[in-house]
Amino acid sequence: MTKVHDENGHRDRRDRIAGEARAWIVRLTSGAATEADAEACAAWRAQPEHDAAFLAAADLWHRTGVALRGHVPPADRPRPSAPTRRHVLRRAAWGVGAASAAAASGAVALRWPELSAMHRTGTGEIRTITLAGGTRLDLDAETSVDVSAEAQRQVVTLVTGALVVTATGSLPVAVQAGETRTTTRGGAIGELAVTCRPAPDGGWLGSRVVTVSCLAGEAEVRSGRETAPTLLRAGDGIEAGQGASVVRRKVDDTAAAWRRGLLVFRDTPLAAVVDDLNRYRPGRIVVAGTAAARRVTGVFHLDRPNEALASIRTALGLSEYRLGERFILLR
Repeated sequence: MTKVHDENGHRDRRDRIAGEARAWIVRLTSGAATEADAEACAAWRAQPEHDAAFLAAADLWHRTGVALRGHVPPADRPRPSAPTRRHVLRRAAWGVGAASAAAASGAVALRWPELSAMHRTGTGEIRTITLAGGTRLDLDAETSVDVSAEAQRQVVTLVTGALVVTATGSLPVAVQAGETRTTTRGGAIGELAVTCRPAPDGGWLGSRVVTVSCLAGEAEVRSGRETAPTLLRAGDGIEAGQGASVVRRKVDDTAAAWRRGLLVFRDTPLAAVVDDLNRYRPGRIVVAGTAAARRVTGVFHLDRPNEALASIRTALGLSEYRLGERFILLR
């Protein structure tokens, strides 16, 4: 009897820990996780039994996503001659379910540096941080950064998102984003706007596109396999992909427009526009089909993302389908 009781107790404990692990994964991949959540999860995983349960739950998420993605190819499906609104919504709901499960599995691994970063902003949140020595960091919404020091310089690692670094000149500041490192010059005030976003075709590998805009002062950029640094002066900028060479460009009014409370687009693909809007509103906007390649030019207010969405939808003549209060499909 005692043996049966012990086995039941062990099973109950194992089931409880497994349930907690699943709850952590759901929380961390919900889009609403905070820095405190990431720290609490890391503390919970410090116990080997908890960590094993977490990895098992993550693997379940991954296998669920693969199974959902393995449905019948479009070419083998019967095609209705005229899809109805109900058919469109059903397909959208299926796609969202599959994408959510797949994203959740990948996010557990790929988003961990983002979730565990020293400083992290949420959806619609813009924050200013002042470091020792007076260096100022302005963080855009959904941005994660780590801060450290090395060899008489401050190092800001931009894990994902966008920020503006204002260096006072007392110490040089290095900004690491992906494979790109930009360093201000010591003894002079410098201001850099840096973004680090997932590449459009980055897939599960997490490739990043980095942009650097020199707003004031001078800075040196090294990226990927580039051996010689690129000198940036005020008004200069670069763009660098994963392992790619640096492409120089001039800074325009789109750089760090979010600091002025604006979203500025200049012939920008709708897919990129929607990514920006998703950082400032709860829920999710998804673009279907060829609409993602349509181009958008305009200036919109950050605190009115739904107004921006309505203007863009009308200008491009797009159809809108809603699933609940927060999910919007454009096509």
